[in-house]
Amino acid sequence: AAVWGELEAQPLAAGRRPPASTMMFFSLCKGRQPREEVEQVEQVETRNMLLDSALAPASKAMKESNPPTWPASVHVIEPDGKFVGDKQELFDNIFSDGGKYSVHPWGAEFPNTDRYGGYFNETGRDFCAKRTVVLLKPGVHRAKFNVGFYNSLMGLGRDPGAVEIDAFEVLNGVGADGVQHSLSPGALDNFWRSVENVTTAQGRSIYYFVSQASPLRKVHIRGELRLSGPVGGGIYDWGYASGGFAADSKVDGGVEFGGQQQFITRNSEVPAGCAYKHGAWSNVLVGSKGEYQHEQNQLARVTEVPCTERIAEKPYIMFEEAENKYFLMVPQPEHNKKGVSWERYADDSATHKIDFENVYVADAETATAATINAKIAEGKAIVLTPGVYKISEPIIVSRSGTVILGLGMATVMPAQDALWMDSLVFVRDNLQDIRIAAVLLEAGSRGSDALLKWGTRRDSIGPNTGFLYDIFCRVGGDRDASMPEVMTNTMIQINSSNVVGDNLWLWRADHEGPRNSGVTHSRNKVWNAMQVNGDNVIIYGLFAEHALHDQVVWNGENGKTFFFQCELPYDVTQQNFGDAGYSGYVIGDHVKEHDLRGAGVYTFFRDFDVHASSGFRAPEDANGIRLQNIFCVFLNGQGGIDHVLNEKGTRTGSDSQGRPNYIC
Repeated sequence: AAVWGELEAQPLAAGRRPPASTMMFFSLCKGRQPREEVEQVEQVETRNMLLDSALAPASKAMKESNPPTWPASVHVIEPDGKFVGDKQELFDNIFSDGGKYSVHPWGAEFPNTDRYGGYFNETGRDFCAKRTVVLLKPGVHRAKFNVGFYNSLMGLGRDPGAVEIDAFEVLNGVGADGVQHSLSPGALDNFWRSVENVTTAQGRSIYYFVSQASPLRKVHIRGELRLSGPVGGGIYDWGYASGGFAADSKVDGGVEFGGQQQFITRNSEVPAGCAYKHGAWSNVLVGSKGEYQHEQNQLARVTEVPCTERIAEKPYIMFEEAENKYFLMVPQPEHNKKGVSWERYADDSATHKIDFENVYVADAETATAATINAKIAEGKAIVLTPGVYKISEPIIVSRSGTVILGLGMATVMPAQDALWMDSLVFVRDNLQDIRIAAVLLEAGSRGSDALLKWGTRRDSIGPNTGFLYDIFCRVGGDRDASMPEVMTNTMIQINSSNVVGDNLWLWRADHEGPRNSGVTHSRNKVWNAMQVNGDNVIIYGLFAEHALHDQVVWNGENGKTFFFQCELPYDVTQQNFGDAGYSGYVIGDHVKEHDLRGAGVYTFFRDFDVHASSGFRAPEDANGIRLQNIFCVFLNGQGGIDHVLNEKGTRTGSDSQGRPNYIC
């Protein structure tokens, strides 16, 4: 408690805007010592020598087994012809372990109910500890997979064309009573699931009704992709859905956003004659091919960015039947990318191929942070199999070229007896080409400065510091008011320069188990969802919600965010939030260059009448601050937001409920 109080008193940790970059940086490090001092190397030649040494595998490291010994949370599925048994029954059993599939209750009077199949009843599953991944070996799989909470479906081919499945599906959810009554919940609570690296059956439409932390990556859908669907058997309009992410994918029949509040599509393709359609408020297309079809009088705006400035696609696993071996595939960085990458993966120069002999496959039942750190020091890549990793010390990325890949929403959280940690995952300074992917980070009761912290200073030895993919942070939710609250100052803090983020959801829980009740009285404290202090940081898809101070504080120069979705906290007061001047997205007063496109801030001040002064704050006199399609929305509750940006833009309140208030 004493340590927590000291942290709370620090100006930057409290989320306030620093007066100047130098003062900010010393405030950040004041009173703290990095775990290990990293010598600043001034000569480029010396830096390159150190980088080459870090990338070389340790000579005395023992080889890992290939094939690895997978734990029970990993299902490796043979293709049809080799699979023994009923594959559809197996898939249904995996889903029914945590959810139920039900047909619509309205019957034949609504003939389009068959088209949407039914709904998902996953009540009570959202904060469970079960984690699962289904790995499909190359070939054809004539079955449909229902993607439930903490389920991941992944093909094991070099590209999506190597694995064909009939369909995968996520449908609208139900209320606590097990019935879908109206537009809510729709897909509002369909979180923490994913699909990657598969092709679907020819002409089959895919229903993937999801919200945050449910990415689609590297898929080829040979029909239409529908991202939200009607509820009530066609009685009502689109069910609610609060935003999502898709990347590096082809959709032959076009994309129907439906009622998605906001959605980002990066480096994806729809053919001529098809289109991206609808959406509630904001759609962001980055480096994607295809036409967005505008409807008359629609509220939604589209933000189209022709090329993706800098990206390396997410690492993935490939199985080669001839060798009976697994490989970790690490795509190379690309610049000014348009469309998908995987059509070029037959060329070995497009990816780095790591034999699983150099990959440590961690099991949550036995692996410790100390073991993982030792394997990283040996030069091994890390695969975190599905499970909850309860650690007593941070996972430290200490070598350039390190890859950490989570499967099945692998979760890292402090052990019950763990003391305060500076962060759960820490990336040291002066490293290059780091990849951290698909990990859910949870706060603990002893607190931390951050859940993930990248570096301690801005300087970098090269332009490719590293990438974060599908990093999801959670503060609270798995506990009710009778249990100790959890806390952290910040969910993600990026101090190094040249880092790229690709789909980040940083969430302080607004509801909690086991009765799905609302979180109240500012329990489970986190001040900021994200702090960016490094330069040249790019984020594609940033979702930040319910932190108690400013949601995002950006102090580095030349930062870029393509898509921002933000919901302010439900349970704050006018005194501790509105009067303090907190906002959704804050660009530091000293910043000269920043780019923000397709960004929305919402309010649902559920418990008190709160009036936030603005949704966004940015320097007034900096010509290099570029903002496009930024807006605020009143969802429900009390109060609202007085201005969109600084003192610009009209008030967003109950009189404009559900309508985006754009300023530029």
